[in-house]
Amino acid sequence: QQTEVLLAGSVDQTASLASRRGGLGVASYVDHTLDSEANRFVDLLSKNHGRLDILVNNAFLMPKPDSLFFGTRVWQQPCRLFDEQFCIGARNHVVLTLLCRPLLTGPGAMVVNVSSGGSQGNTNVFPVSYHVNKACYDRMMVALSHRLLKTNTISMLNLWPGTVATERMVVGKRRFQGWLTDPESTEFTGRAIVALGRLSGEARLRMSGRTITSAEVLFMTGGHDVDGYRHDMQRETMFTSALCFSHKVAPVTRVLV
Repeated sequence: QQTEVLLAGSVDQTASLASRRGGLGVASYVDHTLDSEANRFVDLLSKNHGRLDILVNNAFLMPKPDSLFFGTRVWQQPCRLFDEQFCIGARNHVVLTLLCRPLLTGPGAMVVNVSSGGSQGNTNVFPVSYHVNKACYDRMMVALSHRLLKTNTISMLNLWPGTVATERMVVGKRRFQGWLTDPESTEFTGRAIVALGRLSGEARLRMSGRTITSAEVLFMTGGHDVDGYRHDMQRETMFTSALCFSHKVAPVTRVLV
């Protein structure tokens, strides 16, 4: 309960922060378990804006209570833990993407799916249901990306943040001990998405169907974290993404810029 108090917040506060940064944040409450509410939300987008340039799929539900989700063995956990994560963390993104498809009509229209490298294996911190759901999410979106690219010329990619210093990670630092090495700020992935939005339509189409990390995006585009830091990354993960950019890729370094 104390954790929930510390992590309190709202979409209104988030929208306000966006407006304070010079943008226009508009809050909209959507229950992602209900397709009817997703439909109403897309209708609102269509009525007020007529089109959508970039769709960022990011909503995720962390099942409660934490003591059950993080503190019990897989055979002691109820199946609802996976069901809840899949409902808001995978299925809802497919539904919203398909509903938004008629609005993604502009040149270089793009869908960015914020996922996790946790789709690739197990850890001692998160339960198996978390990793299975992330693997489902990644695979579903890669399959969908090929259809959207073929029929609608909409590019889609999966974006993996690194270890992010979210409020939950900071509050639960004892549980996540050892994970907060080279942490990314909560704005780092946002900067990566902005960088993707500035790419040419051709570059976005070349990236469609790929999985890329936030650090790769910003390294390729010359960006960095809010404090000027460039995060470390595996050299091998860089080269598939480098094919999408015209300039030569410099060796990976971990420096302040």
